[in-house]
Amino acid sequence: MASAKSTSYFYAIVGISLVLFVLGIAAAFVYKAKKTTTEFKENLTIEVVLKDEVDTAETASLQATIKGKKYVKNIRFVSKEEAAKILRKDLGENFLDILGYNPLYHSFLVNVYEEYTAKTGLEVVQKELMALPEVKQVNFQKNALESFDKTAGRASFIILVVAGLLLAFAVSLIFNTIRLAMFSNRFTIKTMQLFGATRWFIIKPFLGKSLLNGFISGLIACLLLTAVIAYFDYVLPELGLRSDLITFALLFGALILFGIFISFFSTLTAVLRYLRVKVDDLY
Repeated sequence: MASAKSTSYFYAIVGISLVLFVLGIAAAFVYKAKKTTTEFKENLTIEVVLKDEVDTAETASLQATIKGKKYVKNIRFVSKEEAAKILRKDLGENFLDILGYNPLYHSFLVNVYEEYTAKTGLEVVQKELMALPEVKQVNFQKNALESFDKTAGRASFIILVVAGLLLAFAVSLIFNTIRLAMFSNRFTIKTMQLFGATRWFIIKPFLGKSLLNGFISGLIACLLLTAVIAYFDYVLPELGLRSDLITFALLFGALILFGIFISFFSTLTAVLRYLRVKVDDLY
């Protein structure tokens, strides 16, 4: 009997660990997808073209003014000479020799925070920057942003649905796993009850065991997840997983706490269920 109980607890720990591991993988994927989306949007460049008559002193003052805007993350000045070099490199020929003059303007390349990268937010930014007397034109990649927003919106919806279904499945699976583990203890629970033991006296050792099992399960899941993260960081260093160590540490803590909570609650539910069952129904 003791061997059967130990085996049931072992299977419960393994089952919970695997479920928590899958949840951890899903959470890491959602986080990385969200971070990639943020980085893409904040790397979209707004080009602020200056009027030709703006001098160096006005340019420096204007850069400070724009940089002070609450929506500006980064700003870089591009002189008309630098812009000509970039265009010459892209075209593969010196267009200045053909035209005889530089038709380009001084400009700023501005990156804004994600919350301002929606179409309406960028239009507000564009309108505010256009109101500056030194600014000739404000351009941003409208088509690229709209296309990305549509794709990201669909992907986010699918990810949320899958994550919700996975969470529901995980909770259900853990409940059933622990219920099966408690099945081998049903006679022990009922015997203690028949001998006059109080509910708390019966429940307490099972709850203590559940806390330990939940902690061990969460720890195992974290170790598996660490191995997977280390592997991907080695194979794909461009993902920059090392920069997310604090986030992953919080994720590990959340997995352990979730493992403890779900193990505790599932065990409590299972024990109370067997306390209410009649002796004849145990067979």
